[in-house]
Amino acid sequence: MQQVFFPYGLSNFPQVVSEYVYVDKTSYIELLETRRERFLVYLRPRRFGKSLFVSLLEHYYDINRKADFQKLFANYYIGKNPTPKANSYRILYFNFSAIDTTTAESSREGFNSKVMAALSEFFERNAIFETDKKKEIFSFGKAEEMLTHFFRSYPAKAEKIYLLIDEYDHFTNEILARNIQEFKETVSLNGYVRKFYEAIKNATQQGIVDRFFITGVSPITMDSLTSGFNIIKHLTHEEEFEAMMGFSESEVQELLNLVLTDKSREEQIMQDLRDYYNGYRFYPLSQQNIYNSDMVLYFLDHFKKREEYPRQMLDPNIAPDYGKLKQMFQVANLQANLQVLEEVLEKGSVESEQIYLFHFEKDFGKKEFVNFLFYLGNLTIKETLPSGFISFKVPNKVIGDLYWQYYSEILQNYGELKGLQDDTQQALSDMAITGNYEKFFALIEKLLQNLSNRDYIRFDEKHVKMVFLAYLINANIFWVQSEREVAGGGYVDIELFIRPNNPFTHYQFAIELKYLKKEQEALLAETMQEAKEQILSYYRNDTLLQSKKMLNLLAVVVVKDKVWVEKVKGA
Repeated sequence: MQQVFFPYGLSNFPQVVSEYVYVDKTSYIELLETRRERFLVYLRPRRFGKSLFVSLLEHYYDINRKADFQKLFANYYIGKNPTPKANSYRILYFNFSAIDTTTAESSREGFNSKVMAALSEFFERNAIFETDKKKEIFSFGKAEEMLTHFFRSYPAKAEKIYLLIDEYDHFTNEILARNIQEFKETVSLNGYVRKFYEAIKNATQQGIVDRFFITGVSPITMDSLTSGFNIIKHLTHEEEFEAMMGFSESEVQELLNLVLTDKSREEQIMQDLRDYYNGYRFYPLSQQNIYNSDMVLYFLDHFKKREEYPRQMLDPNIAPDYGKLKQMFQVANLQANLQVLEEVLEKGSVESEQIYLFHFEKDFGKKEFVNFLFYLGNLTIKETLPSGFISFKVPNKVIGDLYWQYYSEILQNYGELKGLQDDTQQALSDMAITGNYEKFFALIEKLLQNLSNRDYIRFDEKHVKMVFLAYLINANIFWVQSEREVAGGGYVDIELFIRPNNPFTHYQFAIELKYLKKEQEALLAETMQEAKEQILSYYRNDTLLQSKKMLNLLAVVVVKDKVWVEKVKGA
């Protein structure tokens, strides 16, 4: 099989198409250019290929790269079907990632530096400004002043500008998570971000900027600019642009088959990729799910070496991007946001109106927070309800595990038990290797006893189960499933199977969980027998459970904060 290289973590279009496998997204150039709207914004979660697509636009439209057209595009759709505006613009390219947002001052200075760097790059590629004029532009200390003077000085006979902005809200979202008042001041009437975009708007009205394309994650920053930048068209929720970034099912399958020799494994691997990286929907009535492209490339880049899964299905290099989930819960009202977290974990979904505009003169409530999580990629569209509301769900196992990780941290803080996560991880490792489960359940009992004295902790079967799941999932030892429907009816409360990326055989578990209040303790024996019969019936009726090697069936009854466990014979 020919050696294949995947462009994992790369966003430079010429480098990707010359050295790596490229999933052809160039047909979207034609689609974008045929639209009447010329000032476009397209939002997607982090690591969805936005920067690579912006680089594609840069190299396609740049007048200075006309000689490279065939080399770059001949093998792709747009090379065979070029549009009238190919290589006809001067490109002005901004990227607002990697700004230090520790303080208001560092944010402002970082923004100024990014604008200065973009203008410097423009001057290097386009010899249309006199040296004195460039120095004059840079003599202005503020970003909006530099940009305003740049447009005022733009030569009348020069080609029009195609303006590109990547990661437009990367730093403002960080500011929002840290200090909502500072965010409002940054984008308000006199804020430097608003004045920057006002300068761009003026340049479009003067005909200097003929088109722009802006990418980012959330509409919050753009919405906050209001009339200062009211010329944009959002493509974010339009059906025909659903798969412009990210990968479709067929694209992932084609990539996998470039490196998979044993085709009998294809369907199982595809199912694992669906579980871990798929599930995103951005158009309410969409009939397809979109994969996170960077996560897929991370997997394939590892898989191609020995056709084995990576030990960690979440790329450690991008885990911090999604780990910012904790910061997002600090926005506006932490306790109200934590109620959303509990609802998502308890029910698997949360219902809300879908909003396209955020208004900061109104309260930032549940509806706003749910939609914020949606734009960040931590929730996605499950279905449109008859009421017109949207049911939002966790898109995949990678994101779900991060929610549970955060929830286990909250429980640990509430229970005031430092080091419990490390202890439970070791206990679960022993449980997998030796089959000995007593130590894990003893640790959970200890946590429950600490939590039971807290008035703000609700206790019923669902919440006790959430405590179990939080630590089981966070330990990253087992493939954890909850409420899987089995043949013959019913749902297994908790299943602990060998992870798809674990090459070793170890003990596996299916658990039936029951809960009794303290005053119901006399029903313990009866409830335990019911749990044992239930888990045994699931095993006898379900071929998946029967296929699991080294399987233990456990009946677990929690009486307030005491945990009773019995192993069930039959597996």
